[in-house]
Amino acid sequence: MTHQYPTPCSGLIELRAVNKLFGKDVALSDIDLTIGQGEFLTILGPSGCGKTTLLRLLAGFEAPTSGEILLDGSSLVDVPPENRPINTVFQSYALFPHMSVFDNVAFGLRMKGISPKDIPSRVNEALGLVKLRGFAGRRPHELSGGQQQRVAIARAIVNDPLLLLLDEPLSALDSRLRKNLQLELKHLQRKLGITFVLVTHDQEEAFSMSDRIVVMNAGKIIQQGTPREIYEDPASMFTARFVGEINVFSGTVIKSDRHGLGIDVGGTVCTTGNQGALACGQKVHVLLRPEDMRVETVHDLAADPELRKDFMIGGFFRGRVDETVYKGATYDVYITLTSGTSIVATEFFNEDDEDVYFQPGDEVAVSWVRGWEVVLPHEN
Repeated sequence: MTHQYPTPCSGLIELRAVNKLFGKDVALSDIDLTIGQGEFLTILGPSGCGKTTLLRLLAGFEAPTSGEILLDGSSLVDVPPENRPINTVFQSYALFPHMSVFDNVAFGLRMKGISPKDIPSRVNEALGLVKLRGFAGRRPHELSGGQQQRVAIARAIVNDPLLLLLDEPLSALDSRLRKNLQLELKHLQRKLGITFVLVTHDQEEAFSMSDRIVVMNAGKIIQQGTPREIYEDPASMFTARFVGEINVFSGTVIKSDRHGLGIDVGGTVCTTGNQGALACGQKVHVLLRPEDMRVETVHDLAADPELRKDFMIGGFFRGRVDETVYKGATYDVYITLTSGTSIVATEFFNEDDEDVYFQPGDEVAVSWVRGWEVVLPHEN
């Protein structure tokens, strides 16, 4: 590949106030988004959130009802798909069954009028990038699902696009192959410097591959940021619940100053770090990932004064273990608090004792690592 790409921090695509209606149904509403040059961007959201519609607008398969889509500052709205420096890889592979792998990959080059003498080297280079050298003479039905998807990727990158769109390209593959191809796609994107935009509803896929994630729901962008920002600092209850497991405690702010917050959660007063402009009397949610929780048996706290003193800082809850679920390096502890709230805590195995420490029926105290909580205004 010979195309020279600008630095990753510069903008390649801009969507400005983009709306898309299908009849009276709103598919996209006021979408403002900049996609950086050389960026791996993932659009993440549930089915029907508008992510595939957004991808189709970029590809040119749909036109916006209103708003602008710009490539390097020039409008794409009236540019047909075949004239855009954009290629798409679909979930269904969309290979020509009667053509060899070589001809499938070469098809776009021939349509663009590339000199026949230049085609073999470009096709072989693309097949090498997706680890399919030696497969040029095969037909699609002679390939595995993963190999067919590699051919589809080779066909997309051989045209040297500025932007590659990936519409849930790995969802038809088994788990192990899917993870391998996730890593390969990420390495390929870094090597080529092409801007990738991936659409998926799979959180793990989004986290493992992306520079930045755009979370969508009901046709709107809910939040965007790095995978770590999306996971550790959700800006809404939708993001918090959609991305990973989350424990939610409802409470009321009873103290708010520069040192932090005091929150009454069902009669237990918990202290948190500074969480911004939240006023006394305001109803809030305290959000905690399972790995942020601390759990100790009531028996151990009673027997160890130092542990009890450290554990009780900032407040804690009592509860009973319902069950534990083994997950390899970790196990999840499902607990029902005395308030009736159900939570889950993730525990790592002790290297000196590989047995599961907590057992169903154990009376436990539950706290968390202070400063790792997220406090949001109450949402219904």
